[in-house]
Amino acid sequence: MRRRIVIVGGGISGLALLHYLKQNCGHEEIVLLEKNDHLGGTIRSLKKQGCLFETGPNGFLDSKPRTLALIKELGLESSLIRADESSRVRYISLRQTLHPFPTTPQNFCSSRLLNPFEKVRILGEFFVPRATHPEETVYEFGKRRLGERFSQVFLDPMVSGICGGDSRQTNLKAAFPRIYQLEQEYGSLFKAMIKIRKAKKKTQKQSQRAAIGSPTGTLTSLRGGLSEIVEAAGRRYEADICLQAPVETVFLKDGRYEVHCANGKQYIADQLFLCSPAYGASRMLKNIDQSLCEELEKIRYAPMAVIGLVFSEKYFAKKPRGYGYLIPSLEKKEVLGVLFESDIFPGRCAPGQVLLRVMIGGARHPDIIRKSREELVGLALDEIKPMMTEDAKTVEPQELFFVLWEQAIPQYNQSYCQLLPVIERRLGRYPGLHLSANYLKGISLNDCVENAYQAARMP
Repeated sequence: MRRRIVIVGGGISGLALLHYLKQNCGHEEIVLLEKNDHLGGTIRSLKKQGCLFETGPNGFLDSKPRTLALIKELGLESSLIRADESSRVRYISLRQTLHPFPTTPQNFCSSRLLNPFEKVRILGEFFVPRATHPEETVYEFGKRRLGERFSQVFLDPMVSGICGGDSRQTNLKAAFPRIYQLEQEYGSLFKAMIKIRKAKKKTQKQSQRAAIGSPTGTLTSLRGGLSEIVEAAGRRYEADICLQAPVETVFLKDGRYEVHCANGKQYIADQLFLCSPAYGASRMLKNIDQSLCEELEKIRYAPMAVIGLVFSEKYFAKKPRGYGYLIPSLEKKEVLGVLFESDIFPGRCAPGQVLLRVMIGGARHPDIIRKSREELVGLALDEIKPMMTEDAKTVEPQELFFVLWEQAIPQYNQSYCQLLPVIERRLGRYPGLHLSANYLKGISLNDCVENAYQAARMP
C-alpha cells in the first residue's frame, strides 16, 4: 500500500525535502502544504525599476556541494553567479570609521582594531588549554582563547551578522560546532589551522585566509536571485503543492496523523514532516503532546528589519567597495551592519547606482518590532549618511525596499541547548513525525538543504 507523506511549510527546508522525497519515494503519495499564497519563506527576490533585493539570505557559500547539486538538479546551473572578488573585503565599523577585517597575519599586525598588547594576547592562543565544558558561549570562548578585545571587536559582530545573535548568549558548540570541534581535536585553533593547511596542501594565501576564520568558499547566488530556486521547485512540483493551506492542528489516530487545515481540508499522513518555525510546529502539535509544544515554544527568535536603499553613486564621496561592514555591540547601535549589495553581485541595480542593505535589530534589540516603518528607515538613512556627500544627506533614495521579520532567526543560545535533547526525546515517542527546519542543525541555506537531504533518507 502506498504511504502518504505530508510536508508542512514551503520554505527552502520544505521545498528541498519535497525534492529529495520525490527522488527517494516517488511512488509514494506526497503533498506539501504552505499557509501563504507564495513559497520560499524568508527567501524573496524583489524586483523594482531594474533593482533586485533579497529580503532574506543574499547567497550561500559554494563550499558545500549539496546546494550546488540541488540547483543543478533543478536545471539552474547556467544561472549561477559568484560574488565579485572585491567582496572578499569586509569591514568592522568603529566610531564611524571602517576598518578592513584582517585576513593575514600581516594585516593583523597593522590593524588599528587592536593595540600591541591585544595582538600579543592573540598569540597566546597556542598555550591556552582546551575547554572542558560544552556550555561556553561564543563570547566566553573568544575571551578565553584570544582575549576579551578580540571577542568584542570580531566575534561579537560576527555572531550578530550571521544569526542576529548575542555572542554573550550564543552557545559555541550549537551555533559553530566546527570551531568547537577544532579546539577539542587539536587543543588550539592556530595548531588546527596549521595542521589542516599541511594536510590539504593549500596555497599560502588560502591557508592564511582560513586560519583567520573568514568564511570558506565563495558567496554564490543566481542571476534572478535566490527566488529562482523556489520558483523552479514550485514549477516542477506544482501538482504536489497546496498554497493558502494553513495547518491548524494535527491529531494522532491509529498510528497515522490527521492534518487539519483552516480551509477545511484534511490530510492523512503516515509520515509527517513539519518544516515550519518552532513556534508554528508547537501550535500544530498541541493535540498530540503538550510537553513537546511547550519546549518548542521556548525556542527564541531574533527580529530583523532588512532595508534596501538605492542612490546614485554621485552622492557618495567614495563609492562603497567590498562586501560591507558589521558593527560591534559596544557601539550601542540598533543597526547591526550594512552590505554593499551592488558591489557583491552584478546586476543588482543599474550602472551608476549603489544598493545598500541595512540590517537592524537582532537578539540584542527585540524592541525594534515596536518601531514604525518610518523610524526604522530613519535609522538606516542615519547609518549611511557619513558615507555620503554633504549636499546629498537630504536626498531621498531612488528606490526603497523594506521588510520586517518579527521572528527572523532562531537563536542557538544557552537555553536552546537545554531544550534540544528534551525535544528529541519527546519526538522519539512518535514514529513518522519529523521536524526539519532551521532551528535544528544549522540556520544557513546550505544547512537547510543538507538537513532536508538527510531527513528524506527515512526508513
